[in-house]
Amino acid sequence: MKKTISLALLIAFLCGLCPLASADQLTDSLSTPVPFGVVHADNASALAVYKSVGSRSSTDRLKNYQLCAILSVKESDGTLWYEIRYISNSAFKEGFIKGDVFYPLTLAGLITIAADDSAGETLRSLISTLKVNAFVTATAAPTATVKPTATPKVKATATPKPASAPTSTRRRYVLNTKTMKFHLPNCTEVSRITEENRKNTTTTREALIEQGYTPCQKCNP
Repeated sequence: MKKTISLALLIAFLCGLCPLASADQLTDSLSTPVPFGVVHADNASALAVYKSVGSRSSTDRLKNYQLCAILSVKESDGTLWYEIRYISNSAFKEGFIKGDVFYPLTLAGLITIAADDSAGETLRSLISTLKVNAFVTATAAPTATVKPTATPKVKATATPKPASAPTSTRRRYVLNTKTMKFHLPNCTEVSRITEENRKNTTTTREALIEQGYTPCQKCNP
C-alpha cells in the first residue's frame, strides 16, 4: 500500500514540475530527463558532493531524497557525474555527485525510488510545501547573464525623393462630340467629322479623358 501511495505521489510531483505534459507524453517519455533530480542512498556518506568530477575529497553532503537542479552531466573513467545546484543552509550551492545515487525526474527514475518505503513520507513533505515551487523557479534561471553583442551602427542613407510627375502639357485638340474621341489637328480622321459634331479646344490630354473622351487610335494624341 505504501509503495502505491509513493508512486502516485511521485507521478503527481513530476506532473507538478511539468504542467504542460499530457499523460500520453509522460508515458512516451519514461527516460526523458527534466532539469531536476532526487538523490537517494542507504549509506549517507554516498550522498557526498564534490567540487569537481573525479575528486576524492567531498565539500558537502546532501540529505536523503533532496531535490536538486541538474546543470550538466559528465562522465569520467566510466563513472557518471551530475553537476547539480541545491539548497544548503538557506543558500544555493553547486557541486558534483555520482550518478549511482542520483535519479533524474523521469517516471523511470522516480519509480525506482518509489520501491523504497521510506521515500513516501519525504516526498509527501516535498509535495505539500511551496519550497519545491520556489526551488524550481529559482534554479530555472540562467546562471550567468550573457551580455548582448553590440549592434553595429548603420549609417542612415538619405531616402531619395521620388521624381516629380511631369506636368501635363496643354495642346490643341479636335473633338468629335458624337463619338467622344479626340484627335490631333493634323489627323486624317478630322476631315470626316461633321461640322455639328466637331469642336476645337486647347487643354490637356488628361482633362479630356476625365471628361469621358478617348484618344484616337490613329494619331494617338
